[in-house]
Parts: sequence; C-alpha cells; structure tokens
Amino acid sequence: MMFTRLVFLIVLLAGGLSAHCQLSSEVDFERIHQKKIRKLLVRNNLFQKKDFKKQEEVCSVSGDETFSRHFISFVVKDSPENTWKAYKSPCPRKTWCGKMTSFGVLYSSDDKDFTYSDGEIDSLGSGQIFYIQLHLLGGLFKLAVANKITDVDNENRVMKLCYLSNGASEGSQYIRLTETVEGYTLIEHESFFKSKSKFRDKKLYPKIHEKIIREYHGNVLAGFDSNLKSLK
Repeated sequence: MMFTRLVFLIVLLAGGLSAHCQLSSEVDFERIHQKKIRKLLVRNNLFQKKDFKKQEEVCSVSGDETFSRHFISFVVKDSPENTWKAYKSPCPRKTWCGKMTSFGVLYSSDDKDFTYSDGEIDSLGSGQIFYIQLHLLGGLFKLAVANKITDVDNENRVMKLCYLSNGASEGSQYIRLTETVEGYTLIEHESFFKSKSKFRDKKLYPKIHEKIIREYHGNVLAGFDSNLKSLK
C-alpha cells in the first residue's frame, strides 16, 4: 500500500512539474499545431530559451564509412544568386508543407527567439533549430524531428544541417549551389546518416528521405524552372 501511494505521489508531482513548466514556458505551445512536436519539446524539457542552447548536434564524421550516404542533384534555370536567395529566406509554412511535412517552430540562437508557422524568417543562419512533423504511410504515422543549421557559407553557397543528439539518427546534410556553364544553378543535396538499425538505414530511410527532400526543394523552388520532377 505504501509503495502504491509513493508511486502515485511521484507521478502526481511529475505531472505537476510538467504543467508548471508549460504554464511558465517561453515556448507558445498553442501556436504549435502538431501534437508530436509539442510532445517532443515536453519530453526533452524544452520550455525556456536557455533550454535550446543545450541541444547538441551529432554531425557525420568525414571519412567514417559507418554512415550511409544519399545524394540527389538537379538543375534550376535561374542564376545561383536568385536561387540562393530562395533557400536563404524561405517561408516556413510554405517550405515545410505538403504530404510529407509540416512546420512547427524554429528557434534562433542569434535572435534568441522563436518563429512559428504564422511567422516569417528573414534569413536562415547558423545555430537555428527547426522542428517539423513528418507524415508517413499516407499520414497514418506521424513523427516529430529536429535539425540544426550548423553552417551557412554565403560565398560558396553551401548550407550544412545536423541531426540532434536526442533523435533516432545522427548525421549531416549538405545543400550546395554551383553555377553551370549555361549560367543556371546546379543544386546538390548530400546526406550522411546512421542509426542503431542497419535495416532502417539501408532500406527504409533512403526512400522516405528522398520523398521529404524532393518536397522541400519543390516548395522552395516554386515558381522556378527546374528538372526536379523529371528525375527518377
């Protein structure tokens, strides 16, 4: 009986602490529409701005063959300057929106502030963490994920993203823009990843990942002339 009462008290206190944290939270949970993202933030005790500083990235290591690789490239019939601007200043609710993804919230370490789905981003930059919800199996299965932008090289037009330590995978993604001989833009998206499951890394992740990044690039480049859809 005493043990049962003790367990009940612990659960009650834990629930009370969680509720108190949410009441005093700097994160506006009411503006995050995805249940999975809200749960992810609560599970990792992300309520205050200072909490997000503790989110550590787990990037891929160059030359480490334990990481799987995925690569896709395509051409946009516009200048690298114009195309880079589209990637640097995306509209969150339009960029991460579609059958595969929906945008929840972005935290910027520079501004020390949040951007929600009804907000705008002036420019993507190093230190920003964005949370999106994936819609898998036709929307039957939903999963919240987070990525951190660790580098934005404006001179060479390269963006690097890394997974976070509390996720299912570790690794990095690189988006590179270079000029073609015709003056168009070659976009390369290269990903390195690994998890505790080799089956997931070899069989499941690559197909799902490609669908997600195709949707992402298609949204960013809406209005641009590219051969993205024609690629197999």
